Amino acid sequence: MHSSSALSTSQALARIGAPERFALCAAALCLLLQALPGAPAALEYRAELLVDEPWRALFGHLVHVNWRHAALNAIAWVLIARLFDRELGVARQCVAVVLAAIGISVMLALFHPGIAWYRGASGVLHSLFFAGCATWLRRAVQAPSASRLRETLLPLALFAGGWIKLALEQPLEAELPFSQWLGAPTVPQAHLFGAMWGTVLGAVWIRAGQILKA
Repeated sequence: MHSSSALSTSQALARIGAPERFALCAAALCLLLQALPGAPAALEYRAELLVDEPWRALFGHLVHVNWRHAALNAIAWVLIARLFDRELGVARQCVAVVLAAIGISVMLALFHPGIAWYRGASGVLHSLFFAGCATWLRRAVQAPSASRLRETLLPLALFAGGWIKLALEQPLEAELPFSQWLGAPTVPQAHLFGAMWGTVLGAVWIRAGQILKA
């Protein structure tokens, strides 16, 4: 009975691709950090501490305001990995998360020095989303002409819809709009910077693929 259950579990895990397994590990890390007493405060982005404690530029994007925040981003990470399993392998997810996290932190410090602190993976998740959209869109454009329009519609809709969402959520007055469900201010500027980094990374990967094929 136990061997049959273990076999079923191993078969289920085998059906999960490497990108999704990595995302599950990343999601588990976010939840683990949330459970460690003092970890969110010790790792969160703090503008005035970046020079003396540079790890905050990266790990501030893996800790969260509360459990609801952490759970939502953990689920989102797995869903993004599932949606873009062909575009976002393990290596690309690692590159996107590290570069976007550091890039978002630097851009927040430079362009929004009034944002004193930040927690959450949503910025790097926007990077993953837009990098996945860009590379998927490029692959769809290269599809046979008979199916090109059909293949292009979904990634194009995701890409355009994502940028419309970002434009609508950018604050016009308050630099940090308050979110009732989160119970804390949100930082949509981090979403915007993450999307910018993701789009650039997607373009770089597309260009690198073209060079390798040449």
